[in-house]
Amino acid sequence: MAAYRDELKIITIGGKGSALTSTSVYTIATGHALVRIDSSALDRLTNQNRNPQKPLQSISLIPNKASNLIETRAYLTVLLNKLLHYTNSSNVRTFLPNLIAETLNSNKFGSEAQGLDVEVTEEERLVIEVSNAELYGVCAILDHEGMGLGVVDDAVAALSCEAVKADVRSFDGVDSGDGFVDKEAATVASDMKVLLVGYDSNKKGESEAVSEIPKVNGRLRELVKALHTMVRVELNSGVKGSSGGSGKAVGTTVSGLAVALLFLGKSSLCRVKMNLDVMGNEVLSSGLVSLYEKKCPSRDDLMNGYKAVTDLLVEEDYVMFGYGVYGLLGIVWKIVAWEEITAFFALEGVELMSGIGGQVNGGEAKVDKKSEKKKKKKTVLGKGTSVIVQLIKDRLQIVGGGSGDSLDILEKWVENLSSFFSPKQPEFDQFVQKVKEIVERNESRRLPKLPKVMNFTSRFGMGNLG
Repeated sequence: MAAYRDELKIITIGGKGSALTSTSVYTIATGHALVRIDSSALDRLTNQNRNPQKPLQSISLIPNKASNLIETRAYLTVLLNKLLHYTNSSNVRTFLPNLIAETLNSNKFGSEAQGLDVEVTEEERLVIEVSNAELYGVCAILDHEGMGLGVVDDAVAALSCEAVKADVRSFDGVDSGDGFVDKEAATVASDMKVLLVGYDSNKKGESEAVSEIPKVNGRLRELVKALHTMVRVELNSGVKGSSGGSGKAVGTTVSGLAVALLFLGKSSLCRVKMNLDVMGNEVLSSGLVSLYEKKCPSRDDLMNGYKAVTDLLVEEDYVMFGYGVYGLLGIVWKIVAWEEITAFFALEGVELMSGIGGQVNGGEAKVDKKSEKKKKKKTVLGKGTSVIVQLIKDRLQIVGGGSGDSLDILEKWVENLSSFFSPKQPEFDQFVQKVKEIVERNESRRLPKLPKVMNFTSRFGMGNLG
């Protein structure tokens, strides 16, 4: 454990000119980084420590509304930064931020978090109460995970397009060329075309779950960017005398994100079912359907999650509203993960199942090898999606399938891919960066070289006009 902690990233908070980011908050909140307070920030605080002249009152540094450890750690990280940047920082004791930093870095934080009671001065209590640290802590989580989702949902949707041999010609018409363009939708369509370079669809008809991808995914990107702008400012702003409408500002921005998540989840669920319908192996199909029904959130789960957050918004409970949207985001993450799982197995499942014998409860599954071989030949992946498929295959090879019948192995594969697709895992960041690299470096996206232009004056003999 000690060796692992020695390898953790260290994030410095409170330095002059430094800014706290959503990604830093998230990295600390998920336990993948340690906190260090900049010495210059501590110099601005008072050294009265535990025994100030002013009377003390006992409070808990653990928020009552946080439901899990990540939310609590995000709150403490934001609160630490707010205390260090308080305008009247000389009235805040060094004891308080040091305690928070030690708590965040402690191995025992998970078991002792509920007992984090401290004695504070009246001014320190007011700073904590009006810091909005809990609200912006969860917003930082939404920002970071939302940005990740905004990258990988395109890649996952591209896999689904190939799995169902979808007609993707509609992506060409997003930018009409008349100067009036939905920028985010056009960007998604462009990224999708990059991922699908080399893919040949059957062109037998258009599915709404496919044609709506640029618009639906584009709205998510747009709203995450709006949230990112707001969070970047608020994480590093000074503590004000009151909340100053912060809750309403968050409610306005994040409610739009909640709507985008609802529609993205619905769209992704449609493609999950499309993927399940085209499995080329009976064993694989029945096994995945069974796991899907047990483990993938349903449309009702999605709708109920959305309705819950709208009620909290109407009640103006903005912190619980933020946590509710985080819960909704978690539902959508699981749905998109299932889209990735079903699309992958629709493309590669026949080969994988044949590699383990296709056994079901001790019996042999009847598999038409000729039809499977023929189907395999027809599947031509795009240049970008082929890289993503290989990343997933590499993941399965690393973790292995273990022993047992095919359904047991399939369930282990699904669990491993679900874990791989979790934004809380360090390797997920590598996956996001790989998707970005595919999109940004693909040759089809390189700007064409501009033709050399002959010098105007020399061409027409006009000389110096000056």
